[in-house]
Amino acid sequence: MGSEKVTAFLQEHWYIVSAIVGVVLLIGAICNWNWLCDPTGAPHSHRYGHGSRRVIFFLLGILLIVVSIWGFVLSLK
Repeated sequence: MGSEKVTAFLQEHWYIVSAIVGVVLLIGAICNWNWLCDPTGAPHSHRYGHGSRRVIFFLLGILLIVVSIWGFVLSLK
């Protein structure tokens, strides 16, 4: 499969990638994955602590899942 076909598939079915990323963020925030939630060395780490980053990634995951469901429903029409 060429890169043009992959790009065309992803442009047509962007909601699949959005749902996968949303699920990974949601599970990562729930399971408290260090690579996702640890603020050490991150820019603005003094502003957002571990708990704040978990909440932000949890909400971002939910938002991505909702947007991907919305895109899937619109693609059915």
